[in-house]
Amino acid sequence: MELADRRRMLGVAAAIAAAITLAGCGGEDQPEPAGTDLATLRCPLVATGEQAGGVERYEAAEDAFDTAELIGEPLPDAEAKATEHGCGIVVAKRDGEGQPVPTDVDPTLIYVYTEDDVVTDIEGVGGGL
Repeated sequence: MELADRRRMLGVAAAIAAAITLAGCGGEDQPEPAGTDLATLRCPLVATGEQAGGVERYEAAEDAFDTAELIGEPLPDAEAKATEHGCGIVVAKRDGEGQPVPTDVDPTLIYVYTEDDVVTDIEGVGGGL
């Protein structure tokens, strides 16, 4: 195969790859996916009355809020927002240092990490070991 033919084939292959890439990119007119984000941590939780492996199961209460709303908030503001929803905050890690935390399950507690008294991460809701 001659050099010109190889270059032409490479050009065609590049054009095909670009077309495939562009075809996979969605436009703004595409609908948002439906369903629940299973990674969302909500508070408060309520017992379902069911058990899994001998442990009580919990689910988000009807009026639960997405705890991700607390990220970036100063700790006093985050505590106030949590209280509005019937939840409390436990700082599990402050400025990179682990803190003592309750070991009981409490479906109204939000475990957070803070840096300089600002919420940086949500560790979980409910606690327990």
